[in-house]
Amino acid sequence: MRAYHIVIEQAEGGWLAAHALEDDSVHTQGRTLNEITANVREVVELLHGEQDVQIELVIPHDLAIA
Repeated sequence: MRAYHIVIEQAEGGWLAAHALEDDSVHTQGRTLNEITANVREVVELLHGEQDVQIELVIPHDLAIA
């Protein structure tokens, strides 16, 4: 099982942007943390064929998530 540390950032219009520290090709966006997690799983499967991945969200302390 491969692990991905996903950095969450605020984007425009209420969106959240996310990218993996371990792989520059893994990035996505979403409106919620659950949507980000699902999108990361989809990106990893599409790019690398990996289905069994561990995702750890890295959320800056100053990021306000509604």
